[in-house]
Amino acid sequence: MTQDLDNLKSFLRDYVETVTQRSKSGLYNCPLCPSGTGKNRTGAFGIFDNGRRWKCQACSKHGDIFDLYAEINRCDLSEATRAIIDMYGTHSATRSSAREDFKPMDKETTSGTANDKQQPTPAYADAIARYNAALDGSPAQSYLQGRGLTLDTMKRFHLGYNKQRQTVTIPYNPQGSYYGQRSINPNTDRKHDNLTGVPIPLFNPAALYSSDVCFVVESPLCAISIEQEGGTAVAISGTSGGSRLYAQLKKKPTEAALVLCFDNDEAGRKATDTISAELESNFDVFVVNGTAAIMGTETDPAAEEYRKDPNDVLQHSGAEALRIAIEETIEATIQARAAVVQEADAERQQRTGAGMVDSFLEAVQTHKYEPLPTGIGDIDRAIGGGFIRGQVILLGAAPGAGKTALAQWIFEGYARRGTDCVYLNLEMSREQVLARSFARIAAKNGVKIRTTDVLQGYKWTDIQRAAIMDAAEEYKQSIAPHMIYNPDGVSANLDTILAYIEKEAQRAEKAGTAAPLCVLDYLQLVGGQPREDVVTVIKRAMDGLKRYAMQHNTVVFVIMAHNRASNSTGAVSMESGRDTSALEYGADLQLALTYTKSMKRADSKDKPIAPDDLTEEQKRYVTLKAVKGRWGGVGRYADLYFEGETMTYKQLATEFIEVNEETPWSGKTVAEF
Repeated sequence: MTQDLDNLKSFLRDYVETVTQRSKSGLYNCPLCPSGTGKNRTGAFGIFDNGRRWKCQACSKHGDIFDLYAEINRCDLSEATRAIIDMYGTHSATRSSAREDFKPMDKETTSGTANDKQQPTPAYADAIARYNAALDGSPAQSYLQGRGLTLDTMKRFHLGYNKQRQTVTIPYNPQGSYYGQRSINPNTDRKHDNLTGVPIPLFNPAALYSSDVCFVVESPLCAISIEQEGGTAVAISGTSGGSRLYAQLKKKPTEAALVLCFDNDEAGRKATDTISAELESNFDVFVVNGTAAIMGTETDPAAEEYRKDPNDVLQHSGAEALRIAIEETIEATIQARAAVVQEADAERQQRTGAGMVDSFLEAVQTHKYEPLPTGIGDIDRAIGGGFIRGQVILLGAAPGAGKTALAQWIFEGYARRGTDCVYLNLEMSREQVLARSFARIAAKNGVKIRTTDVLQGYKWTDIQRAAIMDAAEEYKQSIAPHMIYNPDGVSANLDTILAYIEKEAQRAEKAGTAAPLCVLDYLQLVGGQPREDVVTVIKRAMDGLKRYAMQHNTVVFVIMAHNRASNSTGAVSMESGRDTSALEYGADLQLALTYTKSMKRADSKDKPIAPDDLTEEQKRYVTLKAVKGRWGGVGRYADLYFEGETMTYKQLATEFIEVNEETPWSGKTVAEF
């Protein structure tokens, strides 16, 4: 008997956990004196001698488990000994401290080598059994019955009663690796009492694999309520507990549909959105929001019909109401998932086999792949009629050759013809971009005004003012309704850009219109995440823009910088893009704009001249060449004349020239376009 009593001392730490808590410093508060309980106080209560003895440095009291019980309950040692024997029993004499033996439930053992060590088994089973035995006829049983739980449910989930702490004990799994506690004392501020320093696991994880539909709730009592009324449920223990569910699904994925049924409050709604997005993105599970289905649509806590969580429904609406809500939610979830599976299967059939052929024939007989003419005859003839939807088009140019002016002219032409466009210019303000447009329109109307003059309205002449106002009105009426330049809130960050154009595409498609064409001017100014190098950013940009173009059947036009070799010689090729090969491989059509006199081509008898050696007049003559084209046109070109002061282009009136050794250079005349 002496040996048994000595072994009971090993339960000291478990007993301390029931009578006190840890201070802010991580030490235990002394249950006998104020140490650790007041402002700025730290715990002075320590456990030592392999968990068998205690001492408080503040009040100097010390002893073993029997001494501590006697001090707390003001009784003699014989009464304390009987009480400890009743609490822990001599049959567990060989059991060491539960706290010392405990290992978190998700700490899996390893195997496979001689050096692998088996982890100790979690050691809360005895405490759980002891608390469960104390439940019958206890205040905890009455508390649980008041919350709508039956005796069979209490028995099924091995709920218990901790008399010392006046709590309901809730085992988290059959292995007994963890138990939570809920206070039944209405006068305490602390409703939940978890094991100090022990990670909280997922409650009832087996439910994820036992049915076609599993509810995910916040608290164990809500999960138990759903299980009682015919559903299966896990609890993540609070809105911040999504990581517990993720960890379990990483270890063992589930085929069940998950119904998120968090508390009917703001925190619960936010958690539903966040966790739902994570599950759908990274775990390939079917997820639905079951809050309204179980708790109803009332969200005002003051309203009579408001229900906060599933257990609240059980308490105030009754078992039958909760059971019906669960059954209807399960049926609706199964039907919804079946519809999604059927839709996915139909889409797969459409994209494979005979369905693939039928889908192709249907698509090509519509205007889906009809070229979008740029309005520049030679360019359109060179690339097969215009830009094709679903493509990413690159335009590279030597500095000052007029790549932005050319892109503006082309896409403002699309806007004039009723096609929505988003133009993101990362090196100029919206005012600078519009000034270029107004100067070009004024020049077309017969009044030559430099872009810089348009920006200096404080010194306009009467003629300039009239011309600019007319240009602004024309722009407002014919271009602005379908053109967005540099939208507010969009920075040079790649993720911001991709998010914005995706949002615009979804908005347009919801309204029944085509997704907008997109211009990015220019690629090398795009930024990424911290410490992300430029090559990685450009590759991500090309991938994201290509995905946008294909998913929304639209055109993305990307302006890029040419490398030094191309800029110094004026020669252009598919490899002229700067920084990464992702450019030439990612584009469907690649155009290069260079000085005509610097470009070596078969039909010219002139010797190429380096850009630095060109006169200002010679730099006005530029050539747009297709250096890559999935649909043909490689090597074809159009000759243009660029006036930088007014940002206007004119094409050289000539019939299309095929590039080969026998094609002669013919005389050119300047014509408006």
